[in-house]
Amino acid sequence: MTMKSMIPVLEEMELSVQSSNDLQTIRDGLPSGMLLIEGILRKLPDNRRARLLAAKLYSGYALAYSETSDEDRAISLYRTARDHGLAIIPNGDIIRDGTFKQAEATILRIGKKETELLFWTAQAWAGMIRLGLDKPRNLAALARVEAMMHQVMKHDPTYFHGGPTLFLGVLLGIKPPPAGGDLDRGIEIIMDAYELSGNHFLLAEYYRADLIARVPGREEEAKNILSGLLEDDSSHPNELTFLNTVAQRRAEHLLEKIHEEEL
Repeated sequence: MTMKSMIPVLEEMELSVQSSNDLQTIRDGLPSGMLLIEGILRKLPDNRRARLLAAKLYSGYALAYSETSDEDRAISLYRTARDHGLAIIPNGDIIRDGTFKQAEATILRIGKKETELLFWTAQAWAGMIRLGLDKPRNLAALARVEAMMHQVMKHDPTYFHGGPTLFLGVLLGIKPPPAGGDLDRGIEIIMDAYELSGNHFLLAEYYRADLIARVPGREEEAKNILSGLLEDDSSHPNELTFLNTVAQRRAEHLLEKIHEEEL
C-alpha cells in the first residue's frame, strides 16, 4: 500500500470518529491516526487531503480531550492543526505572518472551493485564541480569524450545521468589550446557529450556557440549559454524534464547576 492510497482509509476513520459516541476508544486510538498522517505528510507535504485531515484530527482531539485537562497541550494541538491548514491555503504564510491588511486581502481572494479548509483552519486558530485571550498576540490575531470565518460565511453560511455562525457568536461573546466584544449579542448569534442546525448541534447549547454562566446572577439559566443538553436523547445526524457527545461531557464539567462556585 502506497502512502497516497492510505489517505482514503484515514478519511474513513475520521468519518467513523464523527459517528461514534465512544469517547474512550477514540481517545485511545486517535493519536495513532494522527501520527500516521504526520508520517504521510513527511513524504507528501503538499497533499491537500492529508493536510485537511490532520487539521481536523488535531483540532478535534484538542476540543474533546485536552481543553479540560491540559490547556497548554490543547493550545499546542490547535497550533499544529492551524499550521497544517495554513500550509495549503493559498498564501497561508501571509495570513499568519503578514500585516493585517495583507492578510485580509489574501483571505478575500480565497474562493468557495476552499470553504472546508478555511473553516477548519480558522476553527483551530480560534481554539488557540480562546485558551490564551490573556496574551496580546492572541487578541491581535482575532481579526485575522474573524476575517477567515466571514469569508466562509460569504461562501456557505450553513456549512457544517451552521458552524460559521456558531464560531462568530462564540468569538464575539468571549472578546473583551474594549476589543469589540459583546456577550449578549454573541449569545443571540449562538442561538441563531443552533436554529440553523435544526437544533441538532449541541455544542451551540454548551457554548451558550458557558457564556451565560459568566454573567453574575444568570447561573440558574445556564444550569437549565446544561441540564436540558444532558437530557437530550433525540435523533441527530450521524456526523454530529462525536461532537454532541463531547458537548454533553463538557456540560457535565461546567455544571460541576457552577455548583462548586455556588458553595
